[in-house]
Amino acid sequence: MSGSEQVLEKLSQLSYFDNLALYYLCIETPPQTLALAFMQMDEKIAGSMLGVLDVQKRKYVHELMSLQKDSSEEARKAAAEGLLLIADGLISRNLISKQGNYFFGTKR
Repeated sequence: MSGSEQVLEKLSQLSYFDNLALYYLCIETPPQTLALAFMQMDEKIAGSMLGVLDVQKRKYVHELMSLQKDSSEEARKAAAEGLLLIADGLISRNLISKQGNYFFGTKR
């Protein structure tokens, strides 16, 4: 992957991530960004991502979602784009590998 090539273009592609890849994405993403992005994405994907978080961080992200429920559409879209950029960064660092349409977290 070259420096400017973006592998992920849509949030829906996160449905092709395994749990380890989702875990890496969640721990690399600031909680405020996760909260805003979760409000922008499909409930099933958001639920899968929340499911890989530890209990403390999950509660914190839920609190942030509650506090940010009136956030602008622009802020939510920016968070979603940021999440995709973070995921691309993890792919470029080989923490997540792409195999066909699917993405797998690599063991550290």
